[in-house]
Amino acid sequence: EIAGQPAELDDLFIRHTYLSLVVGIAVQAAFGVDIRQAAAADPADLLHGRAFQDATGLSGVISSDFFAWPDEVDGGDALLQTLARRLARFDWTGEHGAGPPPDIAAILYETVIPPAERRTLGEYYTPVWLAQAMTREIVTDPLRQRVLDPACGSGTFIAAAVEHYLAAARAAGLSPRATLDGLRAAVAGIDVHPAAVHLARAAWALAARPAVTSARAADPNADVSGSVPVYLGDALQLRFRNGDLFAQQQVTVPAEDNDGNIIAELIFPISLVKRADIFDSLLTQAAADIEAGDDPILALDDHNIADPAERQTLSETFAALQALHRAGRNHIWAYYSRNLVRPVALSRTGVDVLIGNPPWLSYNRTAAVLRTELEAQSKAHYGIWGGGRYASNQDVAELFYARCVDLYLKDGGVIGMVLPHSALQSGQYAKWRSGEWTASPTGRGRNRVPGRTLAVNFGHRPAWDLEPLEPNTFFPMASCVVFAERIGENAHGTPLAGAVEQWQGPTGTDQVRRVTRTITDTSDRGDAPSPYAGHARQGASIRPRCLFLVQETENTAIIQAAPTVTVNPRRGSQDKEPWRSLDLSAMVVQTIENRHLYDVHLGETIVPYATLEPLKALLPIRRGEYQLPADAEGPGGIRLGGLYRRMRRRWQMISRLWEANKQPANRLNLLDRLDYHRGLSSQLAWQEDNGGRPIRV
Repeated sequence: EIAGQPAELDDLFIRHTYLSLVVGIAVQAAFGVDIRQAAAADPADLLHGRAFQDATGLSGVISSDFFAWPDEVDGGDALLQTLARRLARFDWTGEHGAGPPPDIAAILYETVIPPAERRTLGEYYTPVWLAQAMTREIVTDPLRQRVLDPACGSGTFIAAAVEHYLAAARAAGLSPRATLDGLRAAVAGIDVHPAAVHLARAAWALAARPAVTSARAADPNADVSGSVPVYLGDALQLRFRNGDLFAQQQVTVPAEDNDGNIIAELIFPISLVKRADIFDSLLTQAAADIEAGDDPILALDDHNIADPAERQTLSETFAALQALHRAGRNHIWAYYSRNLVRPVALSRTGVDVLIGNPPWLSYNRTAAVLRTELEAQSKAHYGIWGGGRYASNQDVAELFYARCVDLYLKDGGVIGMVLPHSALQSGQYAKWRSGEWTASPTGRGRNRVPGRTLAVNFGHRPAWDLEPLEPNTFFPMASCVVFAERIGENAHGTPLAGAVEQWQGPTGTDQVRRVTRTITDTSDRGDAPSPYAGHARQGASIRPRCLFLVQETENTAIIQAAPTVTVNPRRGSQDKEPWRSLDLSAMVVQTIENRHLYDVHLGETIVPYATLEPLKALLPIRRGEYQLPADAEGPGGIRLGGLYRRMRRRWQMISRLWEANKQPANRLNLLDRLDYHRGLSSQLAWQEDNGGRPIRV
């Protein structure tokens, strides 16, 4: 959905694969695996991690998942050997120096994935100093609190929470084995991005390495095996409702083909799903056995699955997984199942602390099918939708915050998340800041059920205002950190208001001062509309601009048709892909009836108290007419008879370009895009009859 074009998607997938390979091989090197020797003996195993798991007992760090395909293509072994040889030049174990920096995963991600792409995905990674400060602030009892980062990204908060737990364990004198066992239950993460999950698992494993090595050193015969509790999944659980996936005694994961037809059902006992470490390790081993052609039933014995009902259910599921593998469907169903159920399982048990940095993404930058569900959640489930003038600025981050409190946080639990600075005072966050998130009533008449209210206490800790820090370049926009305590359902919340702690000074140093200041709510007061509301309206949004904006050029014909104008497409610095690179050669030196040519002002043609020379646009309406010739069945939504002949041909051409290059999830035809929210229609109606309002802003 994000990539838009197949070529972009392929490029993105290659870079994510490369990143995952590098991280996976680096983690193996950090745990003492001779990666040169491993690459020479069995390059493919660097992808699947069987030798690593056998040697360390750690499962779920190196997974056979979306990015394990290089061993299936020509040149894959050579690629893996080359990567291993290059990575072996670095001191991953710290034996000869400091070893890798703690945020190595984030550094790698930000190196391989360009800023523009991270911005499109709403991914802004948190600096280590901020993650550590937030962890110290709200993880006040690390040995007893269960911590979850539901948008863990490259694992910065995961690593900070693991290191915080290990420091507390050392101070309390816990044994190495007790430390390791407690850690696996104490810190978990979820992310929807497959490449990010690789990085977060690496971050967990590298941060936990002292605990693993200490447990092994204390008892060389000790079994330190276990799974890394970082999962690929949708923390918002938008793909399914809580009750759909979990029946009374079992979890059912449907396996679908490319057309959405269910070809198998993978069933798991809830009693086993709740035993997260065993469940994860069991599925990881079963998947590896199936891929290697071994009997996955042996994994049941290795994990001491003795209950007859559990064995019977899992035997049938493993048989279904084997059938999928034999049919060539793919080899990730066990991996997929393990990750799909974990967010729901975590929501059933609840956690004590939620921490992280959710996606900073406005609703209008999400795919249409996702935007509809997100908007419904904000309106019906939590009542935090600002709407109206704030609709275009509504941010996914506030919904992520509220929904994660709802799904995962225990009553009395605390949350701290990094948010855009607008969360402290802007209108689109006003309902969210109330601390009472109320669902809409359901049903009618005597069946009407009042909506529940989820309440939080924003006064639990003052929010942090990070805007004054210098340099303020760690995020692309000003930021804050907002803390809250979950009070429970149908209770009274405490709004986010009053004093915050403003951080001042040099970023990331111990010279930062915390100064108390008062929040100024910049949202509208009361229900009175702005006195300018009747004089201002969003006008036509002419996009994609390269299809409409033109530059006049010379008509060199000896005899020139009149009244016409000859034009070339106008390229602009604000054009975005795919329109920036689109081949428009067929539209060069086009002669079009000039009654379709209109003046257009953009920001670049406005200066204080004056307008510059306007730009020109060819629009599907004849000058002097005030109704768009709309026809739902016509090309691009236009009745061709309403256009002049030359403009008719141009409209058909740009309609085809729009359909071929728009985002796959975009259902708008070209006229819908041009007249979005009736911006153009309203301008035309005003031109026809200004209703005594001769000037409009």
